[in-house]
Amino acid sequence: MTINVRATETETPAESLDVIALYRTMVTARVMNDLLKTRKTQGRFPFYIGCAGHEAMAAVVAALNEDDWLALYYRDLAAWLQRTDDIYGPLREAYARTTGPMNAGRNMPAHYASKEFHILPGVSEVAALGPFAGGVGFSIKQQKGNELIVCSTGDGGAATNDFTALFRQAGIHQLPVLMIIEDNDWAITFKGGHQWSGSLVEWSKAAGVYAEEVDGSDVIATYEASCRLVQHIRAGKGPALMHLRLGLLDAHSSSTDIRSYRTKEEIALTSATKDPVKKFGHWLVEQGLMQEADIERIRKEIRVEIERAEQIIIQEPEPTSERVLEHVVKIPEWHENTPRGTVRTLTMLSAINEALVELAQRDPGFFVYGQDVGSPKGGVFGATASLVKQVPGRAISSPLNEQVIVGIVSGAGLREGKARCAEIQFVDYYQSSAQTIRLAARFPYQTNGKWDSPLLIRTKSGSGGGGPISSSSAGGGAYGHSNTGEQWFTNTPGLITVCPASPFDAKGLLLEAARALSPVVFLERGRLYRSEPPKDESGTIIPEMAEFWSVPEGYYTLPLGKARRLRLGQGKLRVAIMAWGTMVLEACSAAVNVARRAGISIEVVDLRTLAPFDEAAVAAAVKEANRVIVVTEEIDLTSFGRHLHSWIVQHCFYDLDGTPAFISALPAPPAPYSTAEEEVFYPTASTIEAKINELLAE
Repeated sequence: MTINVRATETETPAESLDVIALYRTMVTARVMNDLLKTRKTQGRFPFYIGCAGHEAMAAVVAALNEDDWLALYYRDLAAWLQRTDDIYGPLREAYARTTGPMNAGRNMPAHYASKEFHILPGVSEVAALGPFAGGVGFSIKQQKGNELIVCSTGDGGAATNDFTALFRQAGIHQLPVLMIIEDNDWAITFKGGHQWSGSLVEWSKAAGVYAEEVDGSDVIATYEASCRLVQHIRAGKGPALMHLRLGLLDAHSSSTDIRSYRTKEEIALTSATKDPVKKFGHWLVEQGLMQEADIERIRKEIRVEIERAEQIIIQEPEPTSERVLEHVVKIPEWHENTPRGTVRTLTMLSAINEALVELAQRDPGFFVYGQDVGSPKGGVFGATASLVKQVPGRAISSPLNEQVIVGIVSGAGLREGKARCAEIQFVDYYQSSAQTIRLAARFPYQTNGKWDSPLLIRTKSGSGGGGPISSSSAGGGAYGHSNTGEQWFTNTPGLITVCPASPFDAKGLLLEAARALSPVVFLERGRLYRSEPPKDESGTIIPEMAEFWSVPEGYYTLPLGKARRLRLGQGKLRVAIMAWGTMVLEACSAAVNVARRAGISIEVVDLRTLAPFDEAAVAAAVKEANRVIVVTEEIDLTSFGRHLHSWIVQHCFYDLDGTPAFISALPAPPAPYSTAEEEVFYPTASTIEAKINELLAE
């Protein structure tokens, strides 16, 4: 039955709401919730998290348009049902069936996700969808869309860095975002929670975000408030926040005994005063819209419907172990393309500038977002200077918050299906965004391939600037600016990590990275931004490397996951050196010097992509040379270089004439500011040359 519900603000028009349909949705959520709790207790599946008391979220969704986006809290079963009308999905996910529309049984129940219904992939980390929701809102505003996004979380979520990032994104950029704090007054087993001080509504308003406190046990009040806040957002007045006060009628989860920390009196009082399903049913009876007998009749009808669906679902296929490595990472299929533009000698920094302009010109939605990138200088290193000048509005300066940066870019990519570019000024500062990056990398896997997660993160890494370490130009970056970074990304499943050594590779790999449907971390060694090609001991540029400082105009791409093998010298191949980034230049200088003196050849394998690295190229080089050196600019504490070294030992043992040598930076925080200390901190051509001679003498 559709009735007109009058909102309390005079400027808000009356809204039509099918209250009976809404009630049925809420009852469906409650009945399904009770059934799944029972089935978990019976041992049908290992986990369930209850939602009883949070059913008013159906009223929030009822106030939205179908194309509005949702980032749902794990207690939002009613919101899922209101948006999708799908009772099968939650059951399929609880029973871990391959037919599950959210995650095909790969994630816990209650982690809602649907591209079709604009529901972002749910996560267990409380409020962690916040930064992604801000990115969706940013994309909507950039593209002048009519949608908005609702991001809901529990009261504990309001205390997280993730929620703070969303709040900052929404407030600073005035995004079409409705933030909902579902406050049930319990932080697991701790009453009250102590998640904020003072009034959440006043705190929000003080930061320029309109907010209201709403009784979530009153369904009509919740709907009316939702209509007001949605209209506020659609009118271009900025984001809004709803502090939705609820009662939790369940334990925190199926792993918690509600009676161990809540008294029976408090449980009974909560049930009597804060049950939105019960109160809404009574209201409908009082309004003459239902009979008292209808309450039990509807519940029984729904129970039969859900049990019938359950019987169908338990016959559906379960996952098999064979799929466990499917959809971990999505590397774009590379198609060979010949650069046709005029070739010029460029620095890596100029090549990166060109690549970003190419991406913006080819994709009207592409943008770079990061600290200071929209300034005429193009950020602290000038990587976006050409973009600022040639394609105005596509380099957008951000607040000083890496989680805000990555969330904006990743959320926009989730909505648009294409990579947008985040710039983290120094890789050392990535840590505040670590969880957001990890989740972005996980989305394709946890949803069993239903979602792509395009995201391009560029960041300066390694020490200073000014060229190779052996050129005696100290970087002076010291401890906040000199980490290499690969050790933080290459051990995250789902991330692609790239580290180019030359301008030609930097441009081609960056253009290809923007095609990836998994997140790419693009490590730009500061020492290589303006470096010349490597030189031999006489100061002559090494011709085999010089060609990679010649960069064509226009668009071309290079394959991700493919190494380059460089043969230096003449004669029998005696040593293979595994390197990337700055160490490629150092290794080439060392290899040329030794090869010429000894009348041999030495191969430098430039990995280019570190994760996933080119196992075939590494194995082939080891098989041909039999002697191996792995050289890395990292310190040797669970580094990527050490992983590569152990991989070679494990997989290429019988092709080796001896233990592979390993060269790294010194085991101290990178890197000392003083020139004398910094110059000995990192490996150089001399270090590598000495190790080559040592191997040849064995």
